Amino acid sequence: MNPSAIVVSIITMENYIISQLLRLISIPSVTGQESDVLFYLEEEIERIGLDYERQRVEGSFYNILVGNYQTPKWIICSHVDTVSPLDMMPPRAEVRDDRIYGLGACDVKSGIAVMLALLKEFYESIYEKGVLFAFLVDEEKDGRGSKELSHSLSNVEGIKGAIVIEPTDMKIAVREAGSIEVVCFVDGKWAHGSCVEVGDNAIMKAIKLISEFDELPFMKDEDPLVGPSTYNILYFVGGSEELRVPSRAKFLVDFRIIPRRDVNEVVDSIVGLFRKYGTTYEFRDISSGFIVDENEEVVQLLKKAYKDILGVDPSFTGMKSWTDAENLYTVEVPSIVFGPGKLEDAHTPWENVSIKDLFDFYRILRRFLEILP
Repeated sequence: MNPSAIVVSIITMENYIISQLLRLISIPSVTGQESDVLFYLEEEIERIGLDYERQRVEGSFYNILVGNYQTPKWIICSHVDTVSPLDMMPPRAEVRDDRIYGLGACDVKSGIAVMLALLKEFYESIYEKGVLFAFLVDEEKDGRGSKELSHSLSNVEGIKGAIVIEPTDMKIAVREAGSIEVVCFVDGKWAHGSCVEVGDNAIMKAIKLISEFDELPFMKDEDPLVGPSTYNILYFVGGSEELRVPSRAKFLVDFRIIPRRDVNEVVDSIVGLFRKYGTTYEFRDISSGFIVDENEEVVQLLKKAYKDILGVDPSFTGMKSWTDAENLYTVEVPSIVFGPGKLEDAHTPWENVSIKDLFDFYRILRRFLEILP
């Protein structure tokens, strides 16, 4: 193909990516409600002329697998679900200031749009090169989609690596933080709201408990790419407007754990603090995070593709959030996280992706597929 034809082809594909992203954002796909976007993807994959496999996911819908899904060497995946919208989120996608705004713009329907473009362009060679494209459900909640995919790959030999698309600001994440989510119930004692001395305010006890999180031993940990261990109170409920001393408070806390930290030690220290306050608790998630060797072939090939397209070496980073990469890593698939958009903007009313980064991301993955051995 002559150079001018290649340029026309890329421009045409970039228009396709924009139209697909706008359409995908317009299809609600909150976790547990992914059916409409799954049906749309199946229709689009059929229009491209490719076969696909539905992979059933217990307690959810199904993953869509395209390419070599029995003995893949390479995996490119993205999740199709989003978090629930906030009230102030715009009801539809918006193009403004060279960016596309809307729920899922960077987390991660931009990745889905690029995957569709790559399927159109490489529909023959993905089979020859052993590439599996996976569209996964339930990432934002329990990760059951990637768990099912990982289970099906656990006995497959020769998998060289996976690229999990998430917003990394176009940096290659070779590390991922661990996470511990736990619901806490703090009990106090009812009393009339004017009789503070008689009651035991559960909200005040919970605040005091939270203030001691900073003193937990693992909170002194720091990773050069992931950053420090920290925590976030995701929600807090308790009390009422009535003049009473509240007898119960409930909150959900998410601890960020640096990769390769002994999570059993972390859990023990958290439980010890809860016992000090007589707090009952329920662990929702415990994951340890991971580190991928930068010499892994998938890292080196993506690094080369990045430099071939942008003329500079990529920056490496650590993913601060849990992603589907962890489930793949647990079955010994070297998994890196990469994509356009800033993680800090995901799940917010202003979630967006830069059109320039979106196109660069497409061209880098396009080059990655070209140079696969």
